[in-house]
Amino acid sequence: AVVSTQSTGIPYWLYKLHGLNLYFNCEICGNFKYRGPKAFQRHFAEWRHAHGMRCLGIPNTAHFANVTLIEDARALWEKIKAEKNKDKFQKETEEEFEDSHGNVVSRKVYNDLKRQGLL
Repeated sequence: AVVSTQSTGIPYWLYKLHGLNLYFNCEICGNFKYRGPKAFQRHFAEWRHAHGMRCLGIPNTAHFANVTLIEDARALWEKIKAEKNKDKFQKETEEEFEDSHGNVVSRKVYNDLKRQGLL
């Protein structure tokens, strides 16, 4: 039997079955080691991991499940921010203007026509 915090202990086969012989490291949590896959999976929703993510300036969302390295988390956050900005309205290229004849043109074309005095 494996020695545990209780005096009885647990059988070795049960210890191995629950993966308590495996350690999982999380750099975001300050290189904290989690014993067993169950504790490791659970820690993503707990305070230590949330605090580590907050310190990095990254929201602790489902996108970051199973991300344990700081560099990976930062790279993923940059990618997510870039995706969000891609869908955002871009004033310079997407803004449209209507001239006195009812023609709809882009901002650049409108400004060019205005500068040439054709409006």
